[in-house]
Amino acid sequence: MEKRNITKKYSTDSITVVWKPSVCIHAGICVQKLPQVYNPRAKPWITVKNATTEELINQIDACPSGALSYELKEKIKTKHKKTTAMEEKKSAGNAPVMVSLESGKPKAWCACGHSSNQPWCDGSHKGTGITPVIIKVEEDKKAAMCMCKRTANAPHCDGSHAK
Repeated sequence: MEKRNITKKYSTDSITVVWKPSVCIHAGICVQKLPQVYNPRAKPWITVKNATTEELINQIDACPSGALSYELKEKIKTKHKKTTAMEEKKSAGNAPVMVSLESGKPKAWCACGHSSNQPWCDGSHKGTGITPVIIKVEEDKKAAMCMCKRTANAPHCDGSHAK
């Protein structure tokens, strides 16, 4: 079954939170960081008035999948310009790490090396121009995940760290 490309928007006077459900990998960072805003049991599940614009921006910047984004209203755009500077990938280790992947649980592999939750993305890539690799797991398995971030077989280790 094909996912529909739905986009939902939730606004205050200063910010509009944009949610694309088909992109969401349900990492849960939104609910963990701002449970007063993101409540999957409520309708609507996003209540933007329950946080400041700054809190919303910081949480959205940590979304590993990019399912959440924001649009700032004109009066505060100059205060919160997103950086567009490209950064180099940063090695997060010199050997692969073995992980257990569970069927039906997508993961976002950190491609930039800046995440503090290696090998998984924590949103630290925002502004780097580097995006995480979304892994769709079809069967339970163990995998060697690249930590040097130079693999040609992302997110899996291909031995590039030895070169």
